[in-house]
Amino acid sequence: MPESPFYSCLVCNSDDLSLVVGFDTLPRITSDCKPFPKFGRLATCMNCGAVQKLPNDQWFAEISEIYSTYQAYELADGEEQLVLDEISGHPRKRSSVLLDKLNGLEIFPKKANVLDVGCGDGVTLRAMSECFKDWTLNGYELSSSKEQKLKAITGFGQLFTGDLTSLPEQFDVISMMHSLEHFPSPFEALKVLSEKMSDNGLLFIEVCNVDQNPFDLLVADHLMHFSPISLSHLVSRAGFDILCCETEWVKKEISLVARRSHSYQSPPGLNPELVSKKISGNVDWLRSIVETAQTVAATTDDSFGIFGTSIAASWLAGQLGDKVSFFVDEDPYRIGRQYLGRPVLHPKDVQATAIVYLALAPVLAARIQQKMSHYPWKAVISPESH
Repeated sequence: MPESPFYSCLVCNSDDLSLVVGFDTLPRITSDCKPFPKFGRLATCMNCGAVQKLPNDQWFAEISEIYSTYQAYELADGEEQLVLDEISGHPRKRSSVLLDKLNGLEIFPKKANVLDVGCGDGVTLRAMSECFKDWTLNGYELSSSKEQKLKAITGFGQLFTGDLTSLPEQFDVISMMHSLEHFPSPFEALKVLSEKMSDNGLLFIEVCNVDQNPFDLLVADHLMHFSPISLSHLVSRAGFDILCCETEWVKKEISLVARRSHSYQSPPGLNPELVSKKISGNVDWLRSIVETAQTVAATTDDSFGIFGTSIAASWLAGQLGDKVSFFVDEDPYRIGRQYLGRPVLHPKDVQATAIVYLALAPVLAARIQQKMSHYPWKAVISPESH
C-alpha cells in the first residue's frame, strides 16, 4: 500500500501514514451539500489508526474555494438539521437534542462564560440561550459576516474572529459543534483552547462518527474523520480528561465532553491494520452503492427518488443525474421546496409505483426502511458496508 512520508498524523504525530487506494477516484461533496470533484487524498495512520485527509496545498486551495461560497442549511433557509430524538421518537433540531443531553449530565454550571467555536449564524448558541438562561454566549468564526444575526440571540456577548491565540482567557465552557474536523491543525487548536479556559473548564465536541457513517469520508472540507477512540486520543493529548464519549445521543455522530486537565492519560489504542482494512472497504462500498442505485433506478418506468436532502443524498444524486426525479424528506423546512432542480416530497406524497433509494449510513438505513414500510412505494437500501 502506498505510503505518504511527507505528512505526520494529526492525532499522534507519527509519519507512518498509508494512503487509501482508490479514494482519489471518488467524486466528493462539500459539508454544505454541493458536488465536488474527485482527486482527494485520504490516509490512515498506521501508528494510532486515525483517519485523515492530507493538509497539502491542494486541500487548502479546495477549502478556500468551498468557504468562499459556503452556505449552511441553504435548502432550509438556515434552519438547523433535524435528527431523530430517541426519547420522543420524533425529529428535533440537533442542537436542542444535544443541549438536553448536556443539561442532563448536571455538570455544567448555571452561570458560565461560553465560547462556541465555529458558531456560524448561531444555531447552537440559540439552543444554548433556551436551555441555559444565565450563560453569557460568545462565538468564534473566520469572519464577522453573521455578527448582526448573532447579536439578536438572547444572552449573546461577543463574536471573535482572527487567530485563536488572540482570544481572551477564562471561558468556562467551550463548544465545537461540527467544527473540529475542519481545523488544519486540530491538536494545536485544542491546545490553544485549553489555555483559554478556566481551571475546571468544560469542552463539548460534536463530530461525525466515521465508524458508523462512511459517507463522511466524501466530505472534501473535513480534514479529520474521527472514531470515538481517535477523538478521545486527540483530546487527551491536548490536555483534557474525557468525562463522556457517546455515540447514541445522535446517530452517526460522536458527542464528547471533557474537562481541562494538567496531566495526560493515554486512552485505549486502535488496531491500525483493521482500521485501514475497514476504510478501504468503505471506499469500495461507496463506489458500489452508485452501481446499485443505477441498477435499481433502471427497474422502474415511473419515477425514482432519493430519501434525504443532506450529504449522502446530495452526493448520490450527483452520480445518478437525470435518473433522479425527486427527493423525500420528513423535515418540514425542506418539504415542498426544489432541491437540485427536483421537488422535495413528504413520504405520504410519493406515488405508489415509485422506488425510493435510502441514501443513508448503514446504522440508519434498515431502521428507516422499516419506518417507511407502511407507505405503498418501495424503499430500497444498500448492502451493509464492510
